[in-house]
Amino acid sequence: MLTETHNRISQILSLVDDLFDERQTKGYRLAIQLSSDGLSAAVWDDVYNKVLALERFSFQKTFNANTLLSFANSAIKQSAILGYPYKKVSLSVVNNRSTLVPNALFDVNEKDALLKFNHSLADGEIIAIDNLPNLDAKNIYALPKPIEQQFKELYSSLAITHYSSPLIEQVLLINKHSDTVNVAVNVRSEGFEALVLNSGKLIFYNTFTCHTAEDFIYYILFVFEQLKLNPESVKVELFGELEKSSAIYQLLYKYIRNIKFGDRPDAFDYSFKITALPKQYYYSLFSQFLYT
Repeated sequence: MLTETHNRISQILSLVDDLFDERQTKGYRLAIQLSSDGLSAAVWDDVYNKVLALERFSFQKTFNANTLLSFANSAIKQSAILGYPYKKVSLSVVNNRSTLVPNALFDVNEKDALLKFNHSLADGEIIAIDNLPNLDAKNIYALPKPIEQQFKELYSSLAITHYSSPLIEQVLLINKHSDTVNVAVNVRSEGFEALVLNSGKLIFYNTFTCHTAEDFIYYILFVFEQLKLNPESVKVELFGELEKSSAIYQLLYKYIRNIKFGDRPDAFDYSFKITALPKQYYYSLFSQFLYT
């Protein structure tokens, strides 16, 4: 069984700075992002304000929480950073079952109804809530109970969030002084998030599942059409693991001219090994350090 699990995961990235000291991890902070097809993790030394390590594991995609936990355990055993105790650990769970509710309309006693209005819960899932102070809203989402239980056993100082919460909060922060309409797009292997802001205020957010560049451009143009945005003038900022050579970027540029890649959060320094990566990579993961 161990061999079978091992064959269904692979480590695709491990960047660990020479300053990373396994004897000092209780003074570091760890951020983990867990999805149905992989796990990413980063380590921040908040005393010296530097991100010291970054790892990425790819999983054979699964929607079974127990199988996902088996993959995560195998990744932890292989990892150069995940097996140590940390001062603070944040885990962001990637799924498309979340709902944003303004604080003015939020009632904690109605959280089940608010989430189930748009999404259904699977067996073994509970409802969790993130606070979004920059948005003045709550993010209500489905959380597999086995994942919550096991990661709390692994890390005593654990905080769990939905992966979209740090992303939304950070995009709002970097656009708070803007007086124009801006679009931010966070690309993942299974889809993307689109955020539209007008003068620093979020007016649209949604997650789209897609597997081809054609699907991607269809949904982006749908957003532009529904919100009556001009593709010749509205700025689009791209985050995530894609580059100019990708089919998504090439097709997007045919329809929307004013596009650029975003930059990693500038609140801290990064190991030279990490700065060698394209600057838009792992934006949502690094944003966890600023949210939790």
